[in-house]
Amino acid sequence: MHLLYSLHLIYLHLRLYLTIPVTTASAERSFSALKRIKTYLRNTMTQERLNHCMLLHMHHEKTDELDLVHVAREFVSLCERRKNFFGNF
Repeated sequence: MHLLYSLHLIYLHLRLYLTIPVTTASAERSFSALKRIKTYLRNTMTQERLNHCMLLHMHHEKTDELDLVHVAREFVSLCERRKNFFGNF
């Protein structure tokens, strides 16, 4: 019984050890993306905008599927002033 428990603990530790490089690589990719997004020209952006840019970058699979014309139409249709400024799409 004690041997089975010891083997189970070894198994759990090995699983934990094998997942560490994946976590580290993921964090390194995030910092690398942050470095690309926060360039010299965008160095003055606020923390909130930087967070939004990072979210868009991290979930690029979903944002690539967006129909930008539809999003723009919905944005313009929410306000009469926008309709006057942008016109119809």
